[in-house]
Amino acid sequence: MRSFRLLFITLISSILLAGCLYPESERVQNAIPDELQIEMVQNAVDQYREASGGLLPIKTQTDQREYLEYQIDFAKLVPDYLDERPENAYESGGSYQYVIIDAEEDPKVKLADLRITDEIRSLTIRLNALGENVQLGEPIGPNVYPLDLDFYKLEENPTVTSPYTDSALNVYYNGGQQFIVDYREDIGRIIRENGLEFETGEDVRHVLYEYTPIVPIYSPEITVNEENEPIFMTNRHKSD
Repeated sequence: MRSFRLLFITLISSILLAGCLYPESERVQNAIPDELQIEMVQNAVDQYREASGGLLPIKTQTDQREYLEYQIDFAKLVPDYLDERPENAYESGGSYQYVIIDAEEDPKVKLADLRITDEIRSLTIRLNALGENVQLGEPIGPNVYPLDLDFYKLEENPTVTSPYTDSALNVYYNGGQQFIVDYREDIGRIIRENGLEFETGEDVRHVLYEYTPIVPIYSPEITVNEENEPIFMTNRHKSD
C-alpha cells in the first residue's frame, strides 16, 4: 500500500509539473524578445541586404495593412545569415510577425503582435453571423464609430489586449469599413513618460515603435491637440 501511495503521489506530481511546463513553453514562444534577439535578426537582414545588392529578405505581399507590408522571410536568412528562426516568430508557432519598417531609407526590424489580428478576426466572424452590415453607434471622432452595443447585445465596447501594456484597447470602426484599434492611451503614456512634444498634424504613432519593438497594427493615424494629447488625425489637422 505504501508503494502504491508513493507511486500515486509521483504520478500526480508529474501531471502537475507537465501542466506548469506547457504554459511556460507557450509564454516563451510568445514573449517579446530581448534586444539581443532583435539585434541578431537585424544583423542578418543587414548582411543579406549587403550580399544581395540592396534587396531585403521579405515575402511578396499584396493588399497588406499598414506595418505588415514588409514581412521578413526567414527562409532567406536561415541558415546562411541566422542559425534559426526566433521562437516567438509566427513561422515557429509564436504570435509575432517579424517585419521591416522604413524599408527604402533605413530598414529596421520590428514586431507585429498577431494576437490582435486573431482577436479582430474573431470579432468580425461574430458580427458577420448577425448580418451583412455592421451596425454603428454615434461617432466618437471624425470617421471613428463604436459598434451599436444595444443591437449586438454587448455590455461594453469590444477591446483587444495592448501589446505594450497588456491593458484593454478599444476597437472601433471607420468609414472605410475596417476595424481600428485605439492606441491613444499607449501613445499618451509614452509621450508623458519621456517628456515629448509634438505639433498638431504630425503623425505620432512612431513613438510606439521607437520606444518599443512593436508596431501598432490596425491603427488609424494619430496626432496631438494643443495640449499635446493624442487624438485621431483628420484631413483638417494635416492642412493646418
